[in-house]
Amino acid sequence: MQLNGFDIVDRHNRPNVSQRVGLKTFFINDGVYADPIEVSSVTLFKAASNLSPCSILDANGVIDINGVSGSVLMTYANSSLDTLDLAFSSINYKAEINVGTGVKDAKNASGIYRTGVGEYVVVLDNTIELSGVVASGTESEDELANAASSVDNYIDVWTVRFSPGSTFTTFINTFKLHNDTIFTTTEPLLFTTKNTLSPKHVKLGSIIDLKMPTEISVENKSLDEGIINIFKDSVITDASMEIKKLNEDPNLPSRVSVETFSNTEDHVSITSDNTLIYTWNTGKLNEVVDIGSQTGVYSVQAKYWVLNQLIYTPLFNVIVN
Repeated sequence: MQLNGFDIVDRHNRPNVSQRVGLKTFFINDGVYADPIEVSSVTLFKAASNLSPCSILDANGVIDINGVSGSVLMTYANSSLDTLDLAFSSINYKAEINVGTGVKDAKNASGIYRTGVGEYVVVLDNTIELSGVVASGTESEDELANAASSVDNYIDVWTVRFSPGSTFTTFINTFKLHNDTIFTTTEPLLFTTKNTLSPKHVKLGSIIDLKMPTEISVENKSLDEGIINIFKDSVITDASMEIKKLNEDPNLPSRVSVETFSNTEDHVSITSDNTLIYTWNTGKLNEVVDIGSQTGVYSVQAKYWVLNQLIYTPLFNVIVN
């Protein structure tokens, strides 16, 4: 996945302790993606900190700052709690060159970013000296250096408010940092990929998820089963999709781009089982020049990286009617 042009490893992609890890969460209310009106903070703990009797939450179900301040590993927060504020825009996650190393670092690395309706992400960036702030139980805040940088199981705790006047609510997700993502073989890895696409038929005006499951088969018979099992987790990176309208009218271009690889690269999600997901708004097809009739046949193609190979999938047809 990407955040404003930065490559980020998804939490399901067996992240290494030394990588830039995207901790994404989706908020769903009554069966639809929904934005909280406020996101107060995202706080990282070791998973063991949330086991009784060491619970991180107080009697009201929110983080007990006075009781757990010593176990907080990293915090994320914005200058505003309002999720409609510009502070939540991913454009704030910018590049800057580290004067000492000459390496591109991320600016505002301890922010919380909205990447879609109900879709938010923070970045655990262990490539830089990351830090956030944590409330000390008084009016003051203390700078907190990131301590979530070792092999372990962790939780990310999102403290949000969904309606005016309501109390803050916490949502807890899990992730793990690995150090076994590096291994050696005595021969090149041989693998094949196979993709499918659903749905095949879409009603015009629908906003639907195009889902492209990926089967990855490792063909090296000499490899250890443990290495082969790594490929059952998400190993795909940098995925994007292209959608084109197929026109039969001789007065129109035969292929008209609706979505390009470049404008979808920040918006294709990859699940833990290597499924690519892109949300397609067919209600905006009327904005495309030279498309002709909005109904008809469209081709969908994805591209992604696995190891050192750039994979282009076959073209899959989707009928919009």
